[in-house]
Amino acid sequence: MDANKVDILKNSLMDRLLKLQCHFTWNLLGEDVDIENVEERLNDQIEFLPDALKHRMYNLLAYLKHLKGDHEEGILQLQKAEAHTQQSSIEEDTDHKKTVLYGNFAWVFYHQNQLNKSLTYVEKVETILKQYEVPPKKNTLLSDIYGEQGWTYLSFAGKYYQCAVMCFEKALELDPEDPELNSGYAMAVYRIEGFRLSKNTENKSFPLLERAVRLNPRDTVLKVLLALKYLEMKAYDQGAILIEQALQEQPESPYVLRYVATFYRRRKQIYKAIEILKKVLRLTPTSSNVYYQLGQCYKQFIKIHYNTQQKEEAIANAIFYSEKAVELNKSSVPAHILLASVYMKANEHQKAKEEFDKTLTMNDIWPEQKQELHFYWAKYLIHSRNSESEAVRHFNEVIKIQNQTWFREIAMKELQKLLN
Repeated sequence: MDANKVDILKNSLMDRLLKLQCHFTWNLLGEDVDIENVEERLNDQIEFLPDALKHRMYNLLAYLKHLKGDHEEGILQLQKAEAHTQQSSIEEDTDHKKTVLYGNFAWVFYHQNQLNKSLTYVEKVETILKQYEVPPKKNTLLSDIYGEQGWTYLSFAGKYYQCAVMCFEKALELDPEDPELNSGYAMAVYRIEGFRLSKNTENKSFPLLERAVRLNPRDTVLKVLLALKYLEMKAYDQGAILIEQALQEQPESPYVLRYVATFYRRRKQIYKAIEILKKVLRLTPTSSNVYYQLGQCYKQFIKIHYNTQQKEEAIANAIFYSEKAVELNKSSVPAHILLASVYMKANEHQKAKEEFDKTLTMNDIWPEQKQELHFYWAKYLIHSRNSESEAVRHFNEVIKIQNQTWFREIAMKELQKLLN
């Protein structure tokens, strides 16, 4: 085939590829994540989460391999996803579940310049779409695609959580009783509330988690998330009951244990939280999240230890685990905020300043997180550097951001005291 014909074929094929619903058309940007960290997370999920969910993880792994330019490995991941999809198709019609998968195949073969193979997969998708043109089949297809997209955004980065919420909402309009879609929606809203830090955050995730637990009675991760919500509402007994249930049902699941540790840390049972987190670390030794949580625990120890040696040990541990969390996931804004705050506690001014400046310019930072950073930096400048004029400037930065958080409210009071 001469060069002109190849160019015409490529252009025509690209027009059809862009119409596909798959990871390659969902605007997932590599610069928004630490790719190695996301791969580690997905591999842990493949090892520890139920088989029924693995096709989703293999699909995203294939896209991450594409971002790294490793298309051969991308094909291998898609073949694993296909094998899992075919296993479930023995019991039910799952053609609609293959649209995203075949779309990914088409894109990877296109990037390998295997245009005929790419065209074959484009045609497979188009054939499925024709079979599902009319409701209720169309609703089944669309709810599955929106669900896959929602879970992908939820697995990718915090910046995409709002997109995940929108996808799950669209999917649930078509299939409101689907347990997995309700689960994804509740988790997405829960995570956004965790980021928002707002003073008057509307507690939307609580009824969603209650509903998701009712529809997914065996999902222990949902139970521990609901337990954490009970804890926020000071309903300690209800939370503790769910924690005990989860530990009885899945005592070795790192995903359950991580949230259980959060429950104990927030109840100020720091030693218990550390014991659990170290157990999780043995199961998932490259988990940035576990190192982050351990860093939080030791940071809390700094506040409660008055013995100089114990305080120094707590600072050293807090720095070690926080630095490791950042090393394992360079795109994690919470880990960078934690590290900056720990350096402040250790009075390592230059390191704290470098971490503060770096974090403020990160792609994935939320307005509330900027408030948190400026607030901690202002407090540090007052108490450790005697720089009240600089502190005023940073309190003003907190207040400029209009989001109504605790940080903004306290910054206004602190600023008034300084000005007086």
